[in-house]
Amino acid sequence: MRIGYACIALGTKHSTNRRLLLKHFSEEKFIDTLALNLKDLIEILKYNVKNNVRLFRISSDIVPFGSHDINDVPWAKIFQQELNEIGQYIKANDLRVSMHPGQYTVLNSPKEDVVINAIRDVEYHTAFLDALEVDYTSKIVLHIGGVYGNKKEAMENFIRNFHRLSASAKKRLIIENDERSFNIQEVLSVSNAIHIPVVFDILHHQCNPSMSEEVLEILKEVNATWSSLDGAMKLHYSDAAAGKKLGAHSDFVITNNFKEFYEDVAVYRPDIMLEVKDKDLSALKCIHVMEGTDKKILQQQWAKYKYVVMEKSYRHYKECSSIIRTEKGPLAFYSRIDEALSLPEDQGSYGNTLEHAWSYFKHKATLKEKSSFFNFKKSGDLIKAKKFLRRLAKKYKEEYLLNSYYFLNL
Repeated sequence: MRIGYACIALGTKHSTNRRLLLKHFSEEKFIDTLALNLKDLIEILKYNVKNNVRLFRISSDIVPFGSHDINDVPWAKIFQQELNEIGQYIKANDLRVSMHPGQYTVLNSPKEDVVINAIRDVEYHTAFLDALEVDYTSKIVLHIGGVYGNKKEAMENFIRNFHRLSASAKKRLIIENDERSFNIQEVLSVSNAIHIPVVFDILHHQCNPSMSEEVLEILKEVNATWSSLDGAMKLHYSDAAAGKKLGAHSDFVITNNFKEFYEDVAVYRPDIMLEVKDKDLSALKCIHVMEGTDKKILQQQWAKYKYVVMEKSYRHYKECSSIIRTEKGPLAFYSRIDEALSLPEDQGSYGNTLEHAWSYFKHKATLKEKSSFFNFKKSGDLIKAKKFLRRLAKKYKEEYLLNSYYFLNL
């Protein structure tokens, strides 16, 4: 069972989301941007392997304007060597990658121009995965689309337009239940008509349940849509974001919730994609809890989390520090971190943590910098004070702070 995350690795400085403005598009700028994106993709994959993360969703933005008609650059040919090297690394390290076109890729639209653009976008994603020469366990995830006043007709439109895709796109495409329009039973119905796998999103199912709400029964049906050529069944997991719109993903995975889910579905040996805002941080946490890790790794993680926890609750900070010195293990450690991160903002704890972080600079900051920091604090604008510390951390190359998770929420 692989546990993975989508697109952005917060624990590393590498990124594949560099973009171009349409009005500034040129072949030269495009090639320069794609070169950097591909260079960083391999670094993210190396980071994942180092941390035993073997499931990863590649950003749709990796090839700027990949499906736009402005882009007629033969990028797959130009970057054939780089793409081949990335693909070889994926295969050599038993990684599984996927892609997920955005909300505007609507294959069942009643508007022909929208469908044409959707087909172009699916084919772009297919071309990228094909260029990596990865097998057909590497998938493209798509929602059915809109209802448009007639759900039966909308499903039929998807089925009809699916047959307009290339042979490779048909083998890569999988479909997912969503939080409003198409529940898991309706998606399974479409799957049965076109014989492609279904990815089951547990949060979407909670928002938009089918008549049968027994998850294990649903998983049996979903698993049957996956052949040996498709690989292990894929699931999407997130907790619901408290106080936000229907279907909004949580900031982080709640460890105990995930553990219960993982143990329930383990009989099917699925791959689980986490769809949460803290991306690889939750993936590492879940891997450490479910697969185990040593005390040294937890100490390294605590070094990254400590100021994030401290600014929420000094009591939790002390408790986590105590746990890390014992043999209680990753579940106790991460559960206490979850508790801290779930707490409301506390001005006192926030300010106290600023003082701790300031200690890295108090002997090297200029008089002007010292004055600026204390003026921010005195004014009560603690977020500006923290942003100022981030600037100082970059200026003075304070790697301990920069490599921690302290500045990620800015």
